[in-house]
Parts: sequence; C-alpha cells; structure tokens
Amino acid sequence: MNRSLWRGQAPINLRKSVTSNNALDIAIIGGGFSGLWSAYHLKQIQPSLKIAIFEQNYVGFGASGRNGGWASAEYPTSNTRVIKEHGLRVYQNLRSALTQSIDEIGQIAQSNKWQIEYAKGGALVFATNEAQLTRISTEVNDEHNFLNQSQASELLNIAGIKGGIFTPHCAALNPFKLTQELARHLESLGVEIFENSKVEQITNKQILVNGYAIKCDTSIRATEAFTARKWIANQQIPIYSLMVATKPLSADILSQIRNSQRATFQEACHLITYAQITGDNRLAIGGRGVRYKLFSRLSDRSEVDNRMHNALQRRALKWFPQLHGTKFEYRWGGPVALTRRWQCYLNYDQSTGRAALGGYVGDGVTLSYLVAKNLALKINNIKTSDLPFINQKIGRWEPEPIRYFAVNAGFKATV
Repeated sequence: MNRSLWRGQAPINLRKSVTSNNALDIAIIGGGFSGLWSAYHLKQIQPSLKIAIFEQNYVGFGASGRNGGWASAEYPTSNTRVIKEHGLRVYQNLRSALTQSIDEIGQIAQSNKWQIEYAKGGALVFATNEAQLTRISTEVNDEHNFLNQSQASELLNIAGIKGGIFTPHCAALNPFKLTQELARHLESLGVEIFENSKVEQITNKQILVNGYAIKCDTSIRATEAFTARKWIANQQIPIYSLMVATKPLSADILSQIRNSQRATFQEACHLITYAQITGDNRLAIGGRGVRYKLFSRLSDRSEVDNRMHNALQRRALKWFPQLHGTKFEYRWGGPVALTRRWQCYLNYDQSTGRAALGGYVGDGVTLSYLVAKNLALKINNIKTSDLPFINQKIGRWEPEPIRYFAVNAGFKATV
C-alpha cells in the first residue's frame, strides 16, 4: 500500500542490529540523508574517525527515500525573511552554497558511478491562469527567468499553460537509490551501519540502542519527522507529503509532454505540488494537504490518503490529457518535519558532544547535504560560512488543541 516508486518492489535485506555495547568517536542517530551525509563529510575531513549510524528501520525508510526527488536550491522560508533576519551577506552565502551543493551531489555521484538517475534539467513553476501568472511574475531575479507562453510550452507541454518561471538550479534524481549508494560507499570507508536498531536515550557522550550502551565523543541526532517527542519538546511537527506515479510512458506520450531535459515542475497554485519525469520515464507527482494529527502523532493511514492520492491523479490528467487511460502504478507518502519558524537547523554543543540537524520542510535533498557539511566543519573546529541555519533557534509550537486547529486551517486554505 505504501511502497514508493523509488524503492520499487525489491525486498529489503536488513543490515545487522546492535547486539553489544560499543565505543565510538561519532554516533549518528538516523539513516536518512542527514545522517548519511554527516558521516560522509566527517570522513572526508577525518578518515580515521570511528563512526556508526543507527537506524530504527532501514536506510532510506523515512522522507529521504520517499520524497519528490528534487535536489533544488529552495529554502523553507522566503528570501525576504532571510535577508531581514540575517542580513544580505548571509542570504548571498546561502544562495551560493545551495546552488553549489546541487552540483556537488551530482559530481560525487558521477565520480563514484552511483546509479541515482541524476539529471540537472532545472525547475519550472508554471501558470495556467492569469492570477497565477501575475503572482509568479514577481519572482523574477538573477536565478529565475520568466518564460512566456510559447517558451514555457516548448519546455513542458502542459494543457492551458500561460507562462512560467524557470531556474537552472535543480536536479531530478531517485532519492532512495541515493540513500543506498551513499550507505554502501560509507561502509566501504569503514562506517558501520546498524538497522533495526532503535535509539532509546541520548545523553552526554552516550546513547542507548536496543538496550546497549554506546559511548561516543559526539552524537548526531538526524531523525527529522521521526524524532521522539521527548527529545524536541514541541519544536517540530510532522506534516505529510503524498505521491503517485504512472507506469513507464510510451515514447509517443513522452514526445508530446516534451521536457527531454527532465526539468522538475510544479503549478503555481495554492496546493503545493511537485513533479518530475523519472529516469525510467514515468510521471511522478506529489503534493501536500493531508490533515495534521492531534498531538503531532505519526499516522500510517495519513501516508495512504485516498482523497489526496486521487486529487494528485486528477491534477496529473488535467496537466497532461494524453495520460487518460494510463495506469498509476504507485501511491505512497510520508512525513516531513515542520518547525514553528519554518527554519531548518544545525545545533552543536561541543561541551556535551551533542548535535542535531533537520527541519527542512520538504526541501531536504539539497539542504541535508549542505547542513551536514557545515556540521562536519563545526565538529572539527573548522570555520564555516555565515549561514542562517547554524545555531538556529526554531521556537516551540503552540499547545494543543490550538496547534491542531491552526495547522489544519492552513492546510484547508491550500486545497
């Protein structure tokens, strides 16, 4: 019911679980992008570090293996807000770092011959009515170019397209394949990865996993939406993104859709959507709109919401009428973490040896790489650039049921 296209039908062969006490330099909690990239960057700086990753399920189980596959230069909060809160120089540092990170992910994959279906074709936000067109026309800047109706249609043959905004700074990829390739690479560097290994407690210089004590100089909490509530005290909540994907499309339909460069795309509507033509020639489209659960509960049922999945299929057919009669083979979903201030974070306390990163609000494919890179620098006492997520105070959500009503009112307004 909830197996993503990215994972496919292949069974998961779990790695070994923790079965004894141990001592490490670095203990990483979470086998998603944040944890994997943290280990990668730490090994780049200090190859001799003894590092282990502890994953409650399997590598790529969470949002890292189920997302839309966009390595974008997007940031959870607006450019205007970043400049207002952190200044123009920090904003410029962020833009440069994000765009560079997209290329670095592609270069790492290419140099290691990782099969992740990476294609840097840019991203298109398109309009299908005049109101949408007016709204996106204000977003033109040195990274985003306006395309008129003819130019936008030439790139992507959306029914009724009026125009769009295009940026070259985005790559499509298969996120689950990236987690698997990255994990295997880390193991070749000597990083141990334990699956089916639940971290029950995090204290200074030690974590408790499956009942076993793991001593460590540094622990990194990289658990995103699956973070235990006792560790974050209402600092983030889970919100759900859902996706559907077609069967592989024929050459004729692909030629009608155009987009041979595999640019990612989304409509400038109130409902957040995101789509790509995958490396195996499918249309994969996702969106948000599933109701938030009281007390920030995780819900398996929210990952297979028929109402939302049906709405995504209808939108896909509206964009591409030539898909009528095409089978949608996959439906899936999962939670991402939303902080109160819509900010991601990197926090590290050298005195306690405790670090945490996350809160990407759905923009984590690139951001996890960048935030983890800067965390590795901080752990090694190497100066970082001034970036808005470093030592970010993310605040606390309002108590329930105020939080429940407020968050769901926001979702209702986007549907």
